[in-house]
Amino acid sequence: MDSADGGLTVLEGAILGVVTVLLAVLAVHALAAPAGPPAGLVYSALDETGGCLVVSGDVYGYALASGSIGGADLWCDRPDPSRMGSVSCSVRLFVGDMGSVDMSRAVVAVTTRDGTERLGRTAEAPVRPGNWTIVRMAHTVPFGQADDDTLLEPGEQFDLLVYPSRPFAPGETFRLGITPPGGVPLTVERIVPPRITPVMDLG
Repeated sequence: MDSADGGLTVLEGAILGVVTVLLAVLAVHALAAPAGPPAGLVYSALDETGGCLVVSGDVYGYALASGSIGGADLWCDRPDPSRMGSVSCSVRLFVGDMGSVDMSRAVVAVTTRDGTERLGRTAEAPVRPGNWTIVRMAHTVPFGQADDDTLLEPGEQFDLLVYPSRPFAPGETFRLGITPPGGVPLTVERIVPPRITPVMDLG
């Protein structure tokens, strides 16, 4: 009877000793781990978001002329109703993207058969050829309010107006590229309608 009780006490002591050693090892490892940025699969996935833009809705083209588009005034010294002068589109973050895009640092370029033109961003009015601007910042959620900064965040939508130096001819193919800083380039390719009208839905 006493021997059985003693054997049980030794077994409990052994188990307690092993558990104590394991806890001590884990504690030392946690304290010795170098401090640094968080890591892991989930953190890595979140860290890679924030740079994926998509077009929201249709792309529109406008005849080459002075006037106002979405509240932005355009300057044109040689109006030509037979050519397309500017393009507008709305962009938002890819669904599920947790980050944000600083659109003030985005690179916007237009590529045609003649080459690629990198446009400058402007906040001045009227908008002159060779530039692009953010026309409107809206929220995609009903009754939501977008911030006044140029950070495109989840739930927000920015309307962009692109005004290249060279107008587009009827039937011409062009490619609009929007590259966020450190993000994935968004490429939008369209064909100018054979008949130019003041406003054209390019799909």
